[in-house]
Amino acid sequence: MLAYLLTVHLAALILINLLGLNAMLAGALSLLFIASLCYYCHCFGWLLRPVQPGQLWVNQQGYWYWTEFNGRQRGPMQLKSSVILGPVIAIYSKPLNAGISRSFIITRDTVTADDWRRLRVRLRDPESWD
Repeated sequence: MLAYLLTVHLAALILINLLGLNAMLAGALSLLFIASLCYYCHCFGWLLRPVQPGQLWVNQQGYWYWTEFNGRQRGPMQLKSSVILGPVIAIYSKPLNAGISRSFIITRDTVTADDWRRLRVRLRDPESWD
């Protein structure tokens, strides 16, 4: 996604400069496209946005949801795969709607021992997979 955004914005900047507009207009349009790129990078968390804690949970139907620190909820998502590596669990999910796939890294020290055990059991259960 980042490569796509960079390519599109770079192509727009090149086209603006190739149009042969006067320097003031070309500069203003170039700044507008750079601001647009910074805005999208900020929205996707690639720029000036530290990773904030949130809550990952599963509803009764087996769909996964992510609630961000500001209360914004993402989901429903289906579990695509997971990797359990001792003190770290990586979860890969795909939204049911046409959204961006998400991955979650959960470390052992961020959850209680009981939640860690339940998460590992759930991820090993074949019925929880898509």
